[in-house]
Amino acid sequence: MAVELDILNVSIILVIFVLTYIGIIHHSIDKTIAAVIGAMAASIAIIYMKIQIEDPDTGKFISATEENLIHFEDLSIIGLIFGTLILVEVSQEAGVFHYLSVNILKATKGDPKKLLRYFGALTMVLSALVNNISAMMIVGSLTLIACERLELDPKPYIITELSMTTVGGIITLISSVPNIIVAQIFGLNFTSFLLIGAPFSIIAMILNFMIFEYIFRNDIPVPSDPKINEAKVNEFDPWGAVTDKGLFYKSIIMLSLTILGFVFSAQLGLSLAVIAIAGGLLMVLISGEKLDKIMSRLDWGLIAFFLGLFVLIQALAIVDILDYIAEKLVAILPNDSLSSAIILLWFVSIISGVVDNIVVAAAFGPILYEVSKSAGLSPDLLAWAMIFGANFGGGLTPIGAPSAVVGLALLYRKTGEKIGWGEFIKTQGLATFVRLIFASAYLWFLSVFIF
Repeated sequence: MAVELDILNVSIILVIFVLTYIGIIHHSIDKTIAAVIGAMAASIAIIYMKIQIEDPDTGKFISATEENLIHFEDLSIIGLIFGTLILVEVSQEAGVFHYLSVNILKATKGDPKKLLRYFGALTMVLSALVNNISAMMIVGSLTLIACERLELDPKPYIITELSMTTVGGIITLISSVPNIIVAQIFGLNFTSFLLIGAPFSIIAMILNFMIFEYIFRNDIPVPSDPKINEAKVNEFDPWGAVTDKGLFYKSIIMLSLTILGFVFSAQLGLSLAVIAIAGGLLMVLISGEKLDKIMSRLDWGLIAFFLGLFVLIQALAIVDILDYIAEKLVAILPNDSLSSAIILLWFVSIISGVVDNIVVAAAFGPILYEVSKSAGLSPDLLAWAMIFGANFGGGLTPIGAPSAVVGLALLYRKTGEKIGWGEFIKTQGLATFVRLIFASAYLWFLSVFIF
């Protein structure tokens, strides 16, 4: 049965959504404020238009209320992000990431090429374990200091690290917000990311190093006296940010246990949100800090942004826009899962380069899930096409992913150097294009041997 749309209801909600989207991508407007105002406007419109929805218990049609604008699945995503933020905050305060980063720096012995490779790999690993924004903040800040000490141009290193955040974003379920959103919608677990995302990330990492070492072959010098560079990096103290060694070791243990909890969540019978919140609260307990003090340092704007975004997406669902788009996609897409997945991979990637990849995942995730059910396509293959596309597409332009905004801001504040769209696309865009070609081949491999 074809989806019938109420033109008035659809028009009002679409106008609200488009205006909110413009506010989110416009640099002069705070994206959290834009999302929350958009959510409020959509909520008021849904309630006062008395839009009818089907009651799942009685099968009768009733007027939509505020309760219909937020789902338990959305709150589960918020809980997972909240718990992860606490874990990262306490671990960072304990000096865990500083200690790791400085020891990696020392392992390079000040060699410029090793610095590119080691810090690139470190960015990828931290993106997988915490999130790509925190990874860029931690490694990017130390990179700028190290480059200043070694008299190196930091641009090749920052650009490489930015690319590595998108690569690290596919390793674990908590590596990026699009992963969390898509996994919740399609029912993917933590282990599937380790088995499917991690192997491809290693391929993507090797490709990245080949591409960026070639692009910056004239910008990464060979040191005239390696001993001098080694002496300079040895001046860095890995314990410099560690004020309490007891908390340092406890944080490592708690972080490791939480990650193990994610891996074995299915066997434990617990959701990722419960594990993340439990891990976060236990981390607060062992830190000895007051909960309200730690809570004051969390990025509440990020959480408010997601809540606003989820309400907006649910408003689109209530007026049947998502079902309508899904119906049209079913008619357009090929009948086989692989062709559809590859088309969606490139489509989602391009869109994610223009729009924040979080918005793309939240908006298109439910649509693609409905498409997989309606057209009889492989939901797992479509989910991975979405994950690859959203993460890799986020590195296509300077505004595609939050980590790119953070990294470029760090570089500008430290050196005053701006990287424009043209230069960004020539470097990151090339790497993204190559990764998407290999991702297309990887989807073929998954369709033949896995799904």
